[in-house]
Amino acid sequence: MITNSTAIRKLRKSLKLSSSQELVLVGTLLGDGSLLPNSWGKHYRLSLRQSASQKEYLFWKYNIFREWTLSPPKYYVKTNSWSFRTISHPVFTSFAHLFYRGRNKRLMKDIERYLKEPLVLAVWYMDDGNIRKSNGVVYGGMLNTQSFSWKDNLKLKSSLERIYGIRVLIIKDHGKPRLYISGKSSIRKFLSFIKPYCLKVFSHKFP
Repeated sequence: MITNSTAIRKLRKSLKLSSSQELVLVGTLLGDGSLLPNSWGKHYRLSLRQSASQKEYLFWKYNIFREWTLSPPKYYVKTNSWSFRTISHPVFTSFAHLFYRGRNKRLMKDIERYLKEPLVLAVWYMDDGNIRKSNGVVYGGMLNTQSFSWKDNLKLKSSLERIYGIRVLIIKDHGKPRLYISGKSSIRKFLSFIKPYCLKVFSHKFP
């Protein structure tokens, strides 16, 4: 398929992120999502992949970004996963400049205004979060932020504590930082903000 046909250029000009699409995009970039350059390197596209066990979640995101795509998600037997990608677009390019330095992820400067949105946190948690429990009792939760620097983790920690009144620690995972929501009250408070936005398929990530 010619990826820069007249029809696609026309489609590209007609598209604009809705407020909910923007929030899901930011939550996805905090989590598993990637922005990749197109073949001529001018603009970026959103690329998403999930294991077959999370097919429902992948299709949920696909339905959110459906008008930005040219084809439905595809199944890959070799990796037992589903994936889709959007067309390349200047809006994704602008977010790539905010979230990447070279190939490394970084936090956009005004990330705190997005962290105030429970939908952003819900997508982030569905992508990269889990609870910690012992003998059936939940005592904390994890956000896998190893792709971000220690400085960025500190920023995320302070923002979450300030906005939601929870206790967040930074712990090391094979030398890389990740966020730990510490204590029963903190994780329950955090989860109470995001649960209305999370899919039922992620019920295992809640008490």
